[in-house]
Parts: sequence; structure tokens; C-alpha cells
Amino acid sequence: MVKVNLLPIRVELRKKALFEHLILLMLCIVLVLIGEYFVQHTIIQQRDSLKKEVADTKVEIKRLTAEAGEIEKFKQQKQELERKLDVIRDLNAKKTGPVEMLDELSLIIPEKAWLASITNQGDNIVLEGSAVDNTTIAAFMKQLQASKHFDNVTLVLSKQESGQQKFSITCKIKLTS
Repeated sequence: MVKVNLLPIRVELRKKALFEHLILLMLCIVLVLIGEYFVQHTIIQQRDSLKKEVADTKVEIKRLTAEAGEIEKFKQQKQELERKLDVIRDLNAKKTGPVEMLDELSLIIPEKAWLASITNQGDNIVLEGSAVDNTTIAAFMKQLQASKHFDNVTLVLSKQESGQQKFSITCKIKLTS
């Protein structure tokens, strides 16, 4: 009978299998390292891209903040100029208003009435004078009320004195620009 010793072949097969497993393990480790390198490289590129984007955004924010400051400064200048224009309009109205008011007053006073004094009290004016009769005073008051320069016309005093009606009228001045 023939005896065959298979033991050395098993050892050799085991060595060969172990060697193949080691090569496969090394190949897997190399592939994992290469894969990790590419993943790491991609993550670093994304991080750098995001850092650049953040830096660009910060620069844009600084630029826009500076522009917003300039816009705010222009708004303040505009408000200041509008305030100055309002003052100028008011001064022009006050400059020409009294002249126009006195001109209209000279046109609307009836022939049978005379003004003795005109007193300015802020926005109000007091007209004192005399007229032939109460009807003339009433007509004068109606014309004052219809005028664009006078408002709130009120008869304060009307009395008979030495053949004439003395009167005192107060009214509010409306200055138009």
C-alpha cells in the first residue's frame, strides 16, 4: 500500500493562501488610503472655497456698510436742505405777505370808512377806525372775510361818537406763499 503525506501540501497551501490574503489586505489598505486622500482633498477644497466665499462676503458687507453710511449722510443732507428751503419759503411768504395784505386792505376798505390805526399782534391784526354808519362797517367785515389774507373777522367795538361810528375789528392774518 502506498502512503501519501499530504501534510506539506496543506502547509504550502496555507502559506500561499496567507500570502494572497496579505496581498489582498495590503491592496485594500492602499485603496482605502487613496479613497481617504481624495475625500480629504475634496473636503479641503470645499473648506477653502467656503473660506474664500466668507471673505468675499465680509468685503461686500464692508462695502455695503460704507455705502449705507453715505446714503444716510445724503438723507440727512436732504432733510437739512428741505428744512432750509422751508425756512426760505416761509421768509418769502412773510416778506411779500404783509405788502400783499396791506394792498388788499387798501382795495377793500369802503369809501365811507377810514382806518385810524393798524396794530399787529402776532398772527392777529387789530383795525381801528371810523365809518359813516354800521352798514359800512358790516360791508367792510364781509369783504375782509372774503379776502384770501384775512380770517376769523370779529367786530370788537362799534360805538357812535361825534357823528361817526367808531369801530375796532380783529382778524387773523393768513400769509400765503
